[in-house]
Amino acid sequence: MARKKSFSGGINSLLEGSVRDPSSGKGESRPDEKAPARPRGPKTKIASFVVNTSTLDIMRALAYWERKKIKDILEESMQQLIAGKGDAYVEKALVEYRKSIEEDR
Repeated sequence: MARKKSFSGGINSLLEGSVRDPSSGKGESRPDEKAPARPRGPKTKIASFVVNTSTLDIMRALAYWERKKIKDILEESMQQLIAGKGDAYVEKALVEYRKSIEEDR
C-alpha cells in the first residue's frame, strides 16, 4: 500500500529532495573553466514607439515573409532612411541633438 504524504511540515518538507540547494556545491563549474564567449553584436537598447497600425501590419508581414524578426525589419528600414538622408545631414542632426541633451543636464 502506498505511503501517505504528511502535510504537517509545510511546503519545504514536500519539496525536500526535489530542489537543489545552491550552497551544496553541486553543479558548480571549476574556476579554471570559463563559459564560452558569445559573439557580441552592436550595442542595443529597448525602446517603445507608437506606430500606425497599418505600418505595424506591414512590418509584421515582411518579417513573416522574409523569416526575420520585426526588430531586423525595423533596423533595415532605419538604415535605408539614414543612408537616404546623407552623411552631412545625419551628422548635423546628431551634433545638434547631443548639444540639446547637454543643455538639459
